[in-house]
Amino acid sequence: MIRPRIFLSHSSSQCSRDGCGCREYLLALEDHLRAQGCEPVVDRHVLGGGDEWNPKLLTEIKKSHGLILLLSPHALDSFYVLQEAGAAAYEHAANPRFLLLPVLLPGVRRRQLRGSRLEQLNLGRFDMVDWSAEAGPGEPPAKIADTLRPLAECLGAEPHPEVTDFLAGRLREVSDTALERTAGILGLATLAYNTGHTRRIVAQGLLTERPVDGPGDPCALRTALTVFLPQVGHSEHRADIVDLVVPYARVPQGDADLLRRLVRGGGERVTLLRASMSQTPGLYVRRASEGPKPWAMRTAVPRHDGTGFAEGVVAEVRDLLRQEIAWGEQYDDDTLRKLLVRHEDESGGPFTVALHQPPDPSLVRLLPAEFPRLLFLFVHRHGAPGPGPVPWPLLQGMSAAQEQDMVHTHRQFRS
Repeated sequence: MIRPRIFLSHSSSQCSRDGCGCREYLLALEDHLRAQGCEPVVDRHVLGGGDEWNPKLLTEIKKSHGLILLLSPHALDSFYVLQEAGAAAYEHAANPRFLLLPVLLPGVRRRQLRGSRLEQLNLGRFDMVDWSAEAGPGEPPAKIADTLRPLAECLGAEPHPEVTDFLAGRLREVSDTALERTAGILGLATLAYNTGHTRRIVAQGLLTERPVDGPGDPCALRTALTVFLPQVGHSEHRADIVDLVVPYARVPQGDADLLRRLVRGGGERVTLLRASMSQTPGLYVRRASEGPKPWAMRTAVPRHDGTGFAEGVVAEVRDLLRQEIAWGEQYDDDTLRKLLVRHEDESGGPFTVALHQPPDPSLVRLLPAEFPRLLFLFVHRHGAPGPGPVPWPLLQGMSAAQEQDMVHTHRQFRS
């Protein structure tokens, strides 16, 4: 996947002296571009000691897919900003797909371009974005993302690129007419006479979070599934589609992010989920996996064979690992750990164990110590074990009605 390279032209040499704070907007814009699937190109990352400014940065502009011009009060008369904006205007004239987007920072109005050094570029012919002081650096204007989205889509730099690729492949049997109808139901804009683009846009739209309050509420996802799913001939492909799009539409994005942070963080991999239906943990793990294949997940049932409760759970988890990871062999702890590391590297995620019970403190202490590579998901209709602060991460979860809608939707279209 190609990430659009967007050059950020700015003038911050007088920022600290004038106290305008435009550098905060520059840093916020860098983060915003990365979140949109773009690669920001900034002079401080490009220039090394002794580099000649002009040839180096002009080369970077030519290698970029567009330029965002941050117009602060002192950028209006900056020689360097003029050179960079002039190079971008030349690139746009030679290739209209090259993006040139002026962004007016607080303290700058369009009328100030007249009489400034930038007047000769006639920037008024380009669409402009106003970044208000009220919004501040923490809230970049939505128009920036809206302007970048078509470029990112054309280059395939959308969120979840691997999953989007996989889902678009599963939609190859769907007719052009059904694809266009599905795009309309999901509120998506497509390019005329470009089936490949439409298929990809539909895949992205199907992977968009679409919460509902509960069963019976109108849902664009369900309507879309009734339109195109019958045209997918292979039952396995239909199952793949439903297994992907239902959790992406229903599981809160924040919960998926929390599960991935737990896996990447290096600490104890233990979290709590408020849920009452047996299918819910698998859908949460499917959403958090963000890959064509989900993380492996099994449910551990405590043994009642005379052993202590915690020891019985540990024995059950060890037996699960022997069956699923060690091919039925009895390995020592060190070998089992190496097998789990290899499994996680190859599959892109941890072996996950769901336990449908409130978290017992002694058990929560024991399991990560015995199996540090596993992700443990305690599932209970109350989530937390009782009143007061919870010492483990608690997923946001969803209401009982929302959970029912998610599970029923998955069962209905899966069958």
